Amino acid sequence: MLASAALRLKRPHRRGRVGRVSKYLPGAAVLLWLGVMAFFAFMVAPAAFSALDRPSAGRLVTALLPAVYRTGLVLGALALAGILVRGRWERAGARLDWLALGLLLVMLALTSYAMLSLMPRTEAAYVAMGGAGVATGAAAPDARTFAQLHHESRVANGVVLVAGVLFLVVEAVRARR
Repeated sequence: MLASAALRLKRPHRRGRVGRVSKYLPGAAVLLWLGVMAFFAFMVAPAAFSALDRPSAGRLVTALLPAVYRTGLVLGALALAGILVRGRWERAGARLDWLALGLLLVMLALTSYAMLSLMPRTEAAYVAMGGAGVATGAAAPDARTFAQLHHESRVANGVVLVAGVLFLVVEAVRARR
């Protein structure tokens, strides 16, 4: 009894500042990542397409999207570091750490894929169709390619958002333990 009480007293002291930061860093980083994505998807892009002509709005969104992806990758790397450090300091909640790690890796992989593969191909298809937009030449092969890549990008980003929300749920359950 005394030994377990002594261990409980020592535990917070033994963790130190790094242990305390690593406890909250993954959730905070993913929450910020989702905030950036949501702000871009639900505020910036719709505002651009309602205030500007379609080609100008497309150029603006295309110019900002790499920054959104890079921000996500940096915040994802911080979350990953927090999970790895936390795993070194704590043994409780290890299963939840594996689940959080899996969700985070899915988010990082899809964001990397969207940034490094989908974006360049989408831009190339847009240029190939003359920047006219899908609505004006939907039958053209380049327009169909653009539409399909744009759809794939939206799905990838949607999966990142859903995985991020699930990640936050896992972190909340973990914090209650």
